[in-house]
Amino acid sequence: MSARREQLLDIAEALLEREGLESFGVNGLAREAGIRPPSLYKHFAGIAEIEHALIARCFRMLATVLDKAERLQDFMVAYRGVARDHPQLYRLMTERPLDRELLDRLDPGAEIAAMAALLRVFGENNEHHTMARVAWAAAHGLVSLENAGRFPPGADVDVAWSVLVETLEPGA
Repeated sequence: MSARREQLLDIAEALLEREGLESFGVNGLAREAGIRPPSLYKHFAGIAEIEHALIARCFRMLATVLDKAERLQDFMVAYRGVARDHPQLYRLMTERPLDRELLDRLDPGAEIAAMAALLRVFGENNEHHTMARVAWAAAHGLVSLENAGRFPPGADVDVAWSVLVETLEPGA
């Protein structure tokens, strides 16, 4: 990947976090980068490619952070941290359709790399991963509600995370 393309993705990620998913687009990115919108097409085929390159970045970020997870608790803390620290990037990764063919063309294996730690925790693999899928979905649901401010005032969300881990912990 070219240095300029990486620079544009850095700008895109910062813009996405600052302006929000609903406001993110080619025109704003071009303006932020100090170029005309058609110049972006020298580096990306379109907005879908920009978005999927950002999604791949988020999967790789998760893979790096989650790689240290040895227990389900470690996974949950790391996953929650990434989603809370990068809420708009997380939304982009999880709220829009995912074109896996495009994602794999841009960054082969990014999605699987993010799942590797959870597969280890449950002793599962890429073909058979029911518990890992359930744990990922539960973590996603909890952090999405948390990021959206959907818990009532005074709710102890940390307790909810603890219950989630205790419920799904292998051997529990």
